[in-house]
Amino acid sequence: MTNLNTKTSILVAEDEAPIRTIWDRFLRRWGLEADLAENGQQALEMARRKPYQLLITDLTMPMMTGQELVHTMKSEQPEVEIIVTTGQGTIEIAVEMMKAGAYEFITKPISFNRAEFVIKKCLEKIYSQQENRRLVAKARDLEELNLMKEKFIAITSHELRTPVSIISNVVEILSQEMAGREAENMVKILGRSAQHLSEIVGQMHELSQLGQMRLALNPSRFPLRPLCEEILHELSIIIQERGLQVNLDMDPELLFTADRMKFKKVVWELVENAVKFTPNGGNIRIGGRQQDNQMIFEVADSGVGIPPEEKEKIFQMFYEVTDTMYHHSSKNSFMGGGMGVGLTVVQEIVAAHHGKVEVLGQPGSGSTFVVTLPMANPQGA
Repeated sequence: MTNLNTKTSILVAEDEAPIRTIWDRFLRRWGLEADLAENGQQALEMARRKPYQLLITDLTMPMMTGQELVHTMKSEQPEVEIIVTTGQGTIEIAVEMMKAGAYEFITKPISFNRAEFVIKKCLEKIYSQQENRRLVAKARDLEELNLMKEKFIAITSHELRTPVSIISNVVEILSQEMAGREAENMVKILGRSAQHLSEIVGQMHELSQLGQMRLALNPSRFPLRPLCEEILHELSIIIQERGLQVNLDMDPELLFTADRMKFKKVVWELVENAVKFTPNGGNIRIGGRQQDNQMIFEVADSGVGIPPEEKEKIFQMFYEVTDTMYHHSSKNSFMGGGMGVGLTVVQEIVAAHHGKVEVLGQPGSGSTFVVTLPMANPQGA
């Protein structure tokens, strides 16, 4: 017997010790190894502890017959292949076993030339099925990757087109020898668009770091409230334009240990997300508290909320609540689009700190993102 996978898991159920020994000897000669069971009940218990790819079983055994074993195994582990052997077989029993899912039926006294041929063909079927499953899984992965790539291209083209178009138009205007206050305003517009492009490039760099598992941490102990105040100051113009009411609900003395720069990214993404999905005039609450040995950080809004079936998806890379076809770029407007990577970055940073992030709320009643972190994090990721 050649070209067989010696790691194939085989179980032999045979109540006659000499025949078990012969099976063990021949299987080893063919480069295969098997576990041996003295009866059907023992074989079933072994199979429940360890999955097997091939079962070779006698029909006439004490405690549990081979017929019972075949039916039970096929019920519990339908992918297992079964070869039945017996010295008292009939056509009716053979037909019954084949209907129950047995691969082949071998009569006793066993011809091991015949047994070698049957086992080889059975193992070829097992390997073929394994390869098919592997290829199906790979095809599914490639399909998901292709869908993600298409979504990435669609969103990125939207995100890049607007700032690039603005930059091109402003440059064209400036090239017409404009001067004075109007030219200065054009330069400011150009600067904001360039900044937008820089943010997109920065997000893609963060994603490349996440993908290559390079999220190293530089922990320090710092107060949380000043960090949140920094972010609110940076977003103050947008918050004022949208008429949003923000309540910063945390003790000024609340300290904890984390990578400050990376945790600032977490706070930024969650607050910006709340701003984006809260209608004009809505409310946002940013809270932080110590609970036992954990720090609980929350960002709650009175926005559109998230359907239950979407709560796991929102952390997927490039995922957007709105349809990609209706994607529009805006950092200021209600439900403005983005790259769809912010929450993915949040989840990865929180995980690197040995914490968790979850979202609560129902559609129409707002959302609350809850980040739970240990008060004192270990060094590094």
